[in-house]
Amino acid sequence: MLTPSKLESLIDQVLPIAQLSGLECDHVHFELVDAEDIHALASYHGLPIRYAHWSFGKNYGRLKTAYDYRLSQIYELVINTRPFYAFIDRLNTDAQTLLILAHVFAHVDYFSHSRLFARTPHDILHKASRHARQIGQYRRIYGNEAVESLLDAAMVVADHVGTSLLMARGPGKEASDVLGYIALHSAHLQDWEREILLMIREESKYFWPQRLSKISNEGYATFWHTRLMRQITLSPKVAWEVAELNSKLLATKAPQLNPYALGSQLYNHLYAKKGLGAVFEARNMLDDAGLIRLALDDEVIQTCHLDIYRESDPNGNTPHADPAHIRAQLIQDVEHAGIPLLTVIAEESKPLGPLRIQHHYDGRDLDFYELPFALKAIAHRLWGGVVEIHTMKQGMHHIASHDGTKWADEVS
Repeated sequence: MLTPSKLESLIDQVLPIAQLSGLECDHVHFELVDAEDIHALASYHGLPIRYAHWSFGKNYGRLKTAYDYRLSQIYELVINTRPFYAFIDRLNTDAQTLLILAHVFAHVDYFSHSRLFARTPHDILHKASRHARQIGQYRRIYGNEAVESLLDAAMVVADHVGTSLLMARGPGKEASDVLGYIALHSAHLQDWEREILLMIREESKYFWPQRLSKISNEGYATFWHTRLMRQITLSPKVAWEVAELNSKLLATKAPQLNPYALGSQLYNHLYAKKGLGAVFEARNMLDDAGLIRLALDDEVIQTCHLDIYRESDPNGNTPHADPAHIRAQLIQDVEHAGIPLLTVIAEESKPLGPLRIQHHYDGRDLDFYELPFALKAIAHRLWGGVVEIHTMKQGMHHIASHDGTKWADEVS
């Protein structure tokens, strides 16, 4: 079991080498915690204190079950704030902790330099704590049912918060900040409800860059923990444990994509072709889609065995996919964090009229089984009127709508 003094000793082995390698990894506060604590943190998406909602409990149950059945394990968790907070499982061995520390320091360097996180609020812990207290107070004043139903409806559009600080205020014809637009323009909401929506929006915007950089961030940390471990003198026993953990992190089970494996291979390829400067430039500028566009060539596709992620033919043979198709498919899967791009048609959406939303079709249909429930939640709880979504389904234009009681789907 790790102790604070032992952790400090291990940090002293890794930190100087990380800094000499060019990583900026100062101001990291480490906490030794139990596995249950890490599961709780991860269930809240990495923030120690958040408002209460049943979905976080569902996340915890899923993570705990996977851990109990040895299907997965979370070795560390880093919070992008100032100072950075890194939570490490106290049951990790010394050898595992060496690799984990190298991984953590690389995450810190990524957060410090990536343009995606340039506007991330460094006081998010204080904000999330304040949100939790305020929403808890509203539960006591207005009742659990009123607050819970609002949170449930807000979760439907929580990922659709645009890319700027408050795009909903812009004078443009479309607003990609759907949640912000509703919070500012809905005539149905009371002031306290509007305030809760803006709280959820603020937290969603904190997490949004992380959604865009899963492969690039984890790949960068894996690239560096591999390099740093090679520079530390290890006993045969420790070296074996480090290699064993690294092998687990890089294990790939088709058809699931391992962001650690793919991301590190992309950075390794950049390093081999263009040197360390190209790695740092990619860290600074690129999200997942950009990194794939830049570095995923036929060689990486073969190395990562991406060309066999296809269904077998009737004879049981697995055909190899065309590399160009693989690149296009991967980019589509990670672009905009893999979720549909929605914008409010602002010129046609008025507070006392319908809320019209445009789905920017990319070849993939929306889930028309879930869509009625999603539109009903928005119409009934957030907008207080008709909500329309303009989309495509099987090659035809559709206008799906809900007024809170009735669902309609028209071909236009």
